[in-house]
Amino acid sequence: MLRRAPTYAGPTPVIHPENEQFWTSLAAGRLELQRCTACSRVRFPVAPVCYECGSLDYSWKEVVGNGNVAVAIRVERATGDPVWASQVPFISGLIDIAPGLRLPGRIFCNCGEVLTRGTAVAGSYQPGDGFGVLCFTHDCAD
Repeated sequence: MLRRAPTYAGPTPVIHPENEQFWTSLAAGRLELQRCTACSRVRFPVAPVCYECGSLDYSWKEVVGNGNVAVAIRVERATGDPVWASQVPFISGLIDIAPGLRLPGRIFCNCGEVLTRGTAVAGSYQPGDGFGVLCFTHDCAD
């Protein structure tokens, strides 16, 4: 199970049949990704075809979302949807959760500082209205 983070306050994700399981699993506090049934590659982003072997066959596999920061930035200015203006500043980054599997997400940290490469973070989710959004949390030492 993923940790629960603050309620999501951004734009609603585009949900369609190919990615619906990803979003609804996050709403339930789980991170599920596609696993190719031909070559066993766990893949992200979700796609109709395996980018490793080209197979159309896959199943959904629950994965642990804990990992280490590959890169993190502090977002100071909102762009795109105006709802982000109420969210800045915030930390966003790429997290290595397994060899060859790097996921993007917001990072909630009680110190508000950008985290360095290799910092351990916990897989988390922000509940939305019928969906969840992947994020990560880190408890800084005071």
